[in-house]
Amino acid sequence: MDILNKILNQSKKIRATILLPEANLDKRVNSACKFLLKENLCKIVVLGSKKQFDKDFLNPNCTIIDASEFKDLNKFANQLYELRKSKGLTLKEAQDLIKTPEYFSVMLLKNGYADGMVAGAKWTTANTLRPALQIIKCKPNKSLVTGVMLMVKKDTNPLIFADISLIENPTSEQLAEIAISSAELYEKLIGKTPKTALLSYSTKGSAQGELVDKVKSAVQIAQLKSKFLIDGEMQVDCALDEQTAKVKGLGKSKIAGRANVLVFPDLNAGNIGYKLVARLGGYTAIGPIMLNFNKPVNDLSRGCTVDEIVNTVLITKLLI
Repeated sequence: MDILNKILNQSKKIRATILLPEANLDKRVNSACKFLLKENLCKIVVLGSKKQFDKDFLNPNCTIIDASEFKDLNKFANQLYELRKSKGLTLKEAQDLIKTPEYFSVMLLKNGYADGMVAGAKWTTANTLRPALQIIKCKPNKSLVTGVMLMVKKDTNPLIFADISLIENPTSEQLAEIAISSAELYEKLIGKTPKTALLSYSTKGSAQGELVDKVKSAVQIAQLKSKFLIDGEMQVDCALDEQTAKVKGLGKSKIAGRANVLVFPDLNAGNIGYKLVARLGGYTAIGPIMLNFNKPVNDLSRGCTVDEIVNTVLITKLLI
């Protein structure tokens, strides 16, 4: 697909080190690492003892770190304690947590052993993202981390769906930030003008209620805070089909019928929506792509393929 080739070519221009902490646990991650090394797409860091890896990992672009022999483990425990003691974490708890691969990996990232991290083939979303939210945290100019999906299909313009993995029931302010962050990603990845529609069961007042008001307010906030084309509230057929948009009175909108970034009103709608489009519409879903971390951390689906892992690594490089 053209967009995947574009991401590959963009990524090749960036030299970065990506931590893939599940390579010793999952054959798909292991295979993805071998491909990344063979094609010289990035440097990688993996966890485990050297005997767990075959000769393909004996590569100058690969660093194998064994937590059981890591000399700075106590230092990492103390750092974790200092970061979380105000939340009630004790030093003993920090010393226990740092021995888990999830917390150890994120502390490696924080301390500069890698520029980004991709995990989740084996770990749950909670185990992948909780340490990152606690340690890497959100960029200072952002108020939340959001998970989006890049939807691609041959001979079709790519779409971004948001939020599909993290913010369960966003407020108007959160929806506005999700919209702006998603538009920023579209512009960065695709290189075209993002046209962002905030979705609802209502189109410009065709229905009334608290859920509609939330989206209306989010549109107003997003339009005030950003340079991007953002509109709503609108139903998804209005967002994607120009003729429907005209029939419903949105013929003059720069977004209705032309939207390429779809912001769903809650996590139920977003998650269901992207899976329907992937299963029934023939789109490939790439992600979740986590936005606004201080250092990029991306969470794989546990059903991911080797190609999806590689694509996620390439996108992670673009977020550095």
